[in-house]
Amino acid sequence: MKRINIVSILFIFIIKKVISNNININYPIDCPEGTFLYCQHAFNKAMGIDINLTWKNISQIQPTVDSYMLQNVDNYIDSCQKRRDFYSCLGNKYTACINRYHLLNKIDDPSLTLSAYLYSAFWRGFDFSCNGGLTTAIYSPETFNQTSLQNDITQCQKLLLNDMKNSLNNICLNTQSYMKCMQDFYIQRINLQMGWFACEKARIQFADDCPDLRCLP
Repeated sequence: MKRINIVSILFIFIIKKVISNNININYPIDCPEGTFLYCQHAFNKAMGIDINLTWKNISQIQPTVDSYMLQNVDNYIDSCQKRRDFYSCLGNKYTACINRYHLLNKIDDPSLTLSAYLYSAFWRGFDFSCNGGLTTAIYSPETFNQTSLQNDITQCQKLLLNDMKNSLNNICLNTQSYMKCMQDFYIQRINLQMGWFACEKARIQFADDCPDLRCLP
């Protein structure tokens, strides 16, 4: 929860800058809202989360999922199954519904901009953790003992959002810096393999519009 609070404070600057530049967000994306809400409720129930929480409440959803998932291998696998159930519930609308532009197009309150970005990043990172990064995660003991790394993770996120505050037009450059920050400290504190995992997860979470970004093994 501490990490989300710090991120929220910093993101206020981004919201103000977007408003001042009069950026008009209009991204019509086909997501059946009733199905989207139903699937979110089903996921929440399966995870023991208040079923009334939606994408707007990602700051409450994500810490609960992370706390459960990162306890041990069994919980990790169980969480991935629940992620798959959410994916199956939405079917071919999954990508559209978790797309940040779909969510940005729905908001009237600029303070929800943070939730739109973090909700999309949550599911994209979840996808990676349960697919391409699964083997690396479950066979690395460090996956289930990250308390000592929290300050470093928070620092990298603060740097990312501060860069975005200063230059919204350089999202790809800012994301690349974030990827490097995550990879470097994981390599220093753990090993090369976990460094790649952290970098790749960061890339998948935030580099939607940056297809040329890559993580070096």
